[in-house]
Amino acid sequence: MPKRNINEQPSLFGDPGFSSWGIAYYKKGQKNIVERHTHDCDEYYFVLEGKIKVISEEREYILEKGDMLWTRMGDFHEIVEALEDTTMFWLEGPLMGKRRKGHQYEL
Repeated sequence: MPKRNINEQPSLFGDPGFSSWGIAYYKKGQKNIVERHTHDCDEYYFVLEGKIKVISEEREYILEKGDMLWTRMGDFHEIVEALEDTTMFWLEGPLMGKRRKGHQYEL
């Protein structure tokens, strides 16, 4: 199993197909952290520490340590507020559909 670093592009031989991934840190009280968007892939949020408020498909969620949120390709979502200092690992799966990288603001 090859070792990967967060600074490497996910395109090495044997890559599992993730289009992007990273670790995010948010300070308590931060608001409007990530604006409403969608992806041409599924995305997963894994909360390692803390508590954040997110909206996915017009539904509000409070995510805490140990929680995971799955947003499917085309689901609009946003990170609204850090309710505590929060560390989150996020992962975007293989590109599908139009196969555009990054945040999309229209379908």
